[in-house]
Amino acid sequence: MKKFAVAMMMSLSLLTGCGQTTAPQQTASAGWGYIDPTGNITIPPQFEAAMPFSQDRAAVLKGGRWGFIDKTGKFVIPPTYNTAESFSEGRAAVQVGEKWGFIDLTGRMAVQPIYENTMPYSDGAAAIKQNNAWGYIGKEGEQIAYPNNFNVMSMTEGRGAVQVDWEATWKPWGFVDEKGKVVIKHNYRDVVPYKNGVAEVHTREGKTGLLDRDGVIIYKNETELPSLFHDGLAITTARGKQGFVDNKGNVVIPAEYDQVEPFSEGIAQVRQDLRWGYLDNKGNVVAKMQYDKTTPFKEGLAAVKLQGGRWGYLNQKGKLAIEPIYDEAQPFSEGLAAVKQEAAK
Repeated sequence: MKKFAVAMMMSLSLLTGCGQTTAPQQTASAGWGYIDPTGNITIPPQFEAAMPFSQDRAAVLKGGRWGFIDKTGKFVIPPTYNTAESFSEGRAAVQVGEKWGFIDLTGRMAVQPIYENTMPYSDGAAAIKQNNAWGYIGKEGEQIAYPNNFNVMSMTEGRGAVQVDWEATWKPWGFVDEKGKVVIKHNYRDVVPYKNGVAEVHTREGKTGLLDRDGVIIYKNETELPSLFHDGLAITTARGKQGFVDNKGNVVIPAEYDQVEPFSEGIAQVRQDLRWGYLDNKGNVVAKMQYDKTTPFKEGLAAVKLQGGRWGYLNQKGKLAIEPIYDEAQPFSEGLAAVKQEAAK
């Protein structure tokens, strides 16, 4: 499983940024920096790569090394790491040499770098890989679940999805609790972690259902089942097209789109004929299907890439709030968005 930071560096070229029509449209230099929701530059472009802010810290690449800045752009944790990930629950994964560990918000090494791979902390636990197997540890590195799983997912709502390698064609998933005890047996071909007390599971026979925290199937369908609910609606598929249903199975938005994404802040990304747009939770068009790429709404804004051009940010009315002048960008987080400009505009 690839690290988020590595994947971020590989995928940065998929995101592009913007400046607002009334905001300054020039930068001091090329590189990654940060803008506020009005498009004003708050941290000038100067980094080789940058991640969203989390817990008042953002991981940035400077001089080939990763460190963490605050919202003034000042390094609060020096750039000394091979790779780094965003903070979650007061911990951030960092790579030292070939191994991974976790630092706290002050930069203290809370968990020594002895792992082959990690996932962010969630519900007080982090998934770690050691000796080519996955398990879970606590905030100071204490063992929660011994690393003997083929694969795992982050702990959510006191349940961690774990996969075992029983045979070449059957590697089933189950769930452990916050103490590492198996509470739902390994019966499923694949799963989606718990959210709002429900997990989505798929059986070896191809059937799909929703489980409560005790493993009881509370919804099932022999053919096509809705995904987990976001903003009260779930994705459903029919005849190769996608739409949305409510929690009673009623069709709210007909399955007539080539691809849809879960709702975020009451608005969903939808694709039709290679172009993306947005719908509200009643199926009304917020922004027409005219963009090459889109991102979910975060903090009232969504980054969109105009056809063959740069990225801009839409507001929740589907209007450009920040004009497209950047080459790459990321969603807003904690009031700021990382944006990149190849050359001064």
